[in-house]
Amino acid sequence: MVDRDDLVPEYAAWIDRVTATYEAVSYTCRVRLGDPEAAAGVAVRVAGGLVARPGVFRYWGLPYSGRIAKLAEAGIADAQAGRTCRASFGPLRGALTDLPRALQTDFVLCCVEGVDDDELAARSRCDVPTAARRRAAVLQHMSELATRHVGDPTPRE
Repeated sequence: MVDRDDLVPEYAAWIDRVTATYEAVSYTCRVRLGDPEAAAGVAVRVAGGLVARPGVFRYWGLPYSGRIAKLAEAGIADAQAGRTCRASFGPLRGALTDLPRALQTDFVLCCVEGVDDDELAARSRCDVPTAARRRAAVLQHMSELATRHVGDPTPRE
């Protein structure tokens, strides 16, 4: 596992945001479901759903809360139907922490700051097609990482 001091500072702050979201959802669902294990399953599924579609991290307030609520309600419904997510947050968080620095930087620029390919190219000192490939690579990596550690975290619609 990577030492926290080796993380890009903005990426470390983002991991803190994901962790705080996981903890808040786990607490809220524990109260609502009355089952700490099921609540943790819902919370890790929410965290995985956010990581799988990370564009939401450039938002605060209602867009971010709305995505959390949609994921949590689907997870609660599944838990109430006996379909509890068995994943745990530790391995997901560990995989996020182990992300290579270059992907951390691309992730922050693309998904937290929301820069476009032209800005990504300028800040990364590469051409626009390379920036587009880098964006696609980090989005694909995060989606695969979430699926590997949580399963399919997206709600059934």
